[in-house]
Amino acid sequence: MRPGRAWAWLVAGLLFPVWVQAAVAPAGQQAGADGACPPPLRVEPAYPADMVQAQREGEVLLALAVDGCGRVTAADVRRGSGQPALDAAALEAARQWVLAEDARLPAGDGRVLVPVAFRIPPAKAHAYGGPDWPESHRRVRYVAEPLEGYATPTEVLDRYPLDPEAMITPPYPRLRSMFFRQRSADPREYWLFLYLQGRPAVAARYRLVHEGGEPLVRVAILCDNTESACKRDGRLLMRGLPFAKAR
Repeated sequence: MRPGRAWAWLVAGLLFPVWVQAAVAPAGQQAGADGACPPPLRVEPAYPADMVQAQREGEVLLALAVDGCGRVTAADVRRGSGQPALDAAALEAARQWVLAEDARLPAGDGRVLVPVAFRIPPAKAHAYGGPDWPESHRRVRYVAEPLEGYATPTEVLDRYPLDPEAMITPPYPRLRSMFFRQRSADPREYWLFLYLQGRPAVAARYRLVHEGGEPLVRVAILCDNTESACKRDGRLLMRGLPFAKAR
């Protein structure tokens, strides 16, 4: 799992597993040249990311047709979850399955009924501490800088090598957010993520530097919102953090 992706869902309180899609023979393929059947295989369905962000759970009841080796040759939804994305994820996974002999007990219409549940595991508890911000950078200039290679907060969470060393109590308690110090960064580096309706709307990286003997906070801000909202949030962040106001 990419480190950034894991922290994306942790921040939102939605830590979830990334399922590994096994490479399997297409469903319905006949036994190999030696006539042997493949071993049982159950590929776990991938939990759609938008369903995790929205905290959508559900259970799908699948009706499966299998061949003599237990390979799924057809799959249909007998009872939906109420979330089409979850139903589709369950079907995609089931079409790769090879059922063990004791799992092939058919219902009255000859189909095998299999429930598939989508449940979001509870978020891991993490202790939060104080600002953890050096005195040398508590009343300094904030200077904007670009974050090369990234266009949105989601891209940061997906690809940036985020590795929190210290979780810090978020500086804006009325906003859904996460704030932490990046591990072993030189210069010292902090990240703030602000969430809107379950999705990352703002990402801000703070680098604490000294240039020409002057302590500075260099700030890179990415925003995924309306133009007016992004301008407003940018002005707020460039005024400095509540415990380290800009000079």
